Amino acid sequence: MTRLKTDDIEHIKSSLDIYDRQLKQRTGRTLLGTACHAAGVDEDAIIERTQGYAIHVVPITGGLGIISDFSETVSGILDYLGFNAAVAPATDVTGVAHAFESGAHAVMMADDHRFVAIDLYTRQVVDNSEATGRVFAAALELMADESQQTNALILGCGPVGEAAARYLRTMDYSLCLYDIRPEPARALKERLEKEIPDRPIRIETDLAYALTQTPLVIEATPAAEAIPDHLITDHLRVSAPGVPLGVTPNGELRLKDRLVHDKLELGVAAMAVSLLANSTSR
Repeated sequence: MTRLKTDDIEHIKSSLDIYDRQLKQRTGRTLLGTACHAAGVDEDAIIERTQGYAIHVVPITGGLGIISDFSETVSGILDYLGFNAAVAPATDVTGVAHAFESGAHAVMMADDHRFVAIDLYTRQVVDNSEATGRVFAAALELMADESQQTNALILGCGPVGEAAARYLRTMDYSLCLYDIRPEPARALKERLEKEIPDRPIRIETDLAYALTQTPLVIEATPAAEAIPDHLITDHLRVSAPGVPLGVTPNGELRLKDRLVHDKLELGVAAMAVSLLANSTSR
């Protein structure tokens, strides 16, 4: 999990309406709608249940400590989506205990290694890396023209890229994998081919060539210029869960409405919807 900085998230709560409108313009779905699409659930059915599903965000002080406003921002996103969300009044173990004692249905919490959502009734655990990869892949699918919905390029074969690849694989996409280190790409190819053997997967070592052949891209790297400006074409569509964004400001202008990127919003939405979709509690 990439450790966010305060300046990565300080404007998220105040910009949710703008972000939601932009996302709908680019994908045809709102933040909640995109998360529901990623989970394969009916948005109206989820909307009916959000307010009755209480999620407590528990600040964790271990490791490098609390990121300023992180818990408040997560709670703000959940509240915007319609969930009954609150920041726990205490940190760490005391905060988790309070969630149980107050009858919360779920907790969300993050340390230096994982950001997870846990349903306190079903014991389901949703990891942010998996949820983020899946929902950004769903956003890419929604952005794609019908003629493009066959092939996708995964840049970065870590946990987020793997989750995106797995989602697209289940949607019958053929995949191209690219990583600056060959071993993660090879290992991911082997895992995916064992799970779903009937769709081709290729490993590409030439990024420029891969981008000319595959216009749908998941940018799941930690590199600031993973997609150089000169490789951005008019047909490219990029869904970018990577932090920092692997496209330059000039590249963002060139992509315009063919780019989906955020630091926290889609991942949090996907985590919450996944919990609620599989919850048996009210």
